[in-house]
Amino acid sequence: MTQELPTSIKQIMDGMPGAFQADKAAGANATIQFNFTGDEPGNYTVKVADGKCEVAEGTDDSPTVAINSPSDVWLKITRGELDGSTAFMSGQFTFTGDMGVLMQMQNWFAQG
Repeated sequence: MTQELPTSIKQIMDGMPGAFQADKAAGANATIQFNFTGDEPGNYTVKVADGKCEVAEGTDDSPTVAINSPSDVWLKITRGELDGSTAFMSGQFTFTGDMGVLMQMQNWFAQG
């Protein structure tokens, strides 16, 4: 059975704890700040620590990495319609902070 692909940023954020793969994030301790613009503007904080993933709306004062993306771009990346590295290299989203966390993050969450 395949999961239905998310159709909104809220759906992606709400689904992150369920898609979290604790075994692949062993020892990880990171706060990821998402700042979305465009069709679905909003801010979300994802905390990964002690084998758990928590998602909250809002901002964190000192995230490990902050991702700034138009909502439609992040939706395409999450749905597998756009490669994250390609999107970054072509300037479709930006980030500040720890690039290592950004690179590892894709392994922490099951894709669709």
